[in-house]
Amino acid sequence: MTAKFDTIIVGGGIVGATAAYYLAKAGKRVALFEKGRIAGEQSSRNWGAVRVQGRDPSQVPMMLDCLDIWRGIEAELGEDIDWRQNGQMRVGYSDADVGRMEAVVDQARELGYGSRLLTRAETEALLPHFNGDGMKAALYNPDDGCAEPEKAAPAFARGAARLGAEIHDFTAVTSVEASGGQVSGVWTEKGLYEAETVILASGAWTRLLLKPLGVSHPSLWIRGSVARTAPVPIEMRQMVVWGRTAYRQLPDGRVNIAVSEDGFHDLMIDSLFYGFKFLPLAVKNWRNLRLNLGRTMVQNLMGDYADFTTHRTLDPRPDWRGLERARKLFQQDYPAAGELRYERAWAGQIDYMPDELPVIDQAHNLPGLFIAAGLSGNGFGIGPVVGRILRDLIVNGQSKYDLTPFSMQRFGR
Repeated sequence: MTAKFDTIIVGGGIVGATAAYYLAKAGKRVALFEKGRIAGEQSSRNWGAVRVQGRDPSQVPMMLDCLDIWRGIEAELGEDIDWRQNGQMRVGYSDADVGRMEAVVDQARELGYGSRLLTRAETEALLPHFNGDGMKAALYNPDDGCAEPEKAAPAFARGAARLGAEIHDFTAVTSVEASGGQVSGVWTEKGLYEAETVILASGAWTRLLLKPLGVSHPSLWIRGSVARTAPVPIEMRQMVVWGRTAYRQLPDGRVNIAVSEDGFHDLMIDSLFYGFKFLPLAVKNWRNLRLNLGRTMVQNLMGDYADFTTHRTLDPRPDWRGLERARKLFQQDYPAAGELRYERAWAGQIDYMPDELPVIDQAHNLPGLFIAAGLSGNGFGIGPVVGRILRDLIVNGQSKYDLTPFSMQRFGR
């Protein structure tokens, strides 16, 4: 007998897990399918940043509400996800950096959040061990925060399960099923599951699931790398998301250091089909764009990514050259930390859109199919409110936010 649900969610990252939680909380019969483990891919591999500062204006109203979600979610879920609201900072070393920061301050004043510029003395007061040599200014928002990516999505998934949602990990969805001109369920490696609505919150795999339906999702994979040090003998209360490098200190004293500026794209077949859509973004960021022709292309040509069970969890190689450079830059910023040693490193594939904005929309050629993908490296912090938006679209038929900038049709589909 075929199992039937109100909503099936494909993808167990931060968006899929929060959508499952909010839909189950609204009384819906929900099933979430994840081909690997919950939060196995980018939702556990990102920097952990939860920020409104520096976002596109279209996302700011959503993100301001999302900060409220993050503030209360540990109490609501009854789980510790290392939430800290200690502020976030961007450090600038050139006049061009300062100009971009001043534009953010103007935006913050207009849209109602608290970013401001700091002098070197103010920066070093907030970061007592920081060496501010050469800096021009820092951009700071005290309301931003961070959480532990490895804990957040699993906590939401467990919360959804307590409310009656079915969580099917290590169960790949192979295709979306349609009947009578609308979505009717999904085929998985274990058979057919029926539903009135389906959400694709499938990150880097979204393009492959949409292609057989005649829906274009012009995204490319961008590889991000992070490494974790042994505990350091200093305390950094703020998360720095941009400067010479990016870093976040964990409660146990270890520090996550990220390759903050390079856009590392592993070339694939779809790079040829969608690459032209990324030309404006590539030209704008050409100094930081790195292309790699290697194992990913070979696996693509061999059809590895067409079978959703071949890669239960995307686990690309970290950019060790970039991480070593980031380690040296961190030591330049924090000489008191002493000689750093990496304990581990990892990388993830980010589902990146040409305009760096997500898709949050219902498929216009297939009613009942909702897409929340292409979050372009900004998805962890805003993920909970995207999950709540999906609940509102399904339960109420509308959202209080203007979702026009996130339409699937903005690229001519």
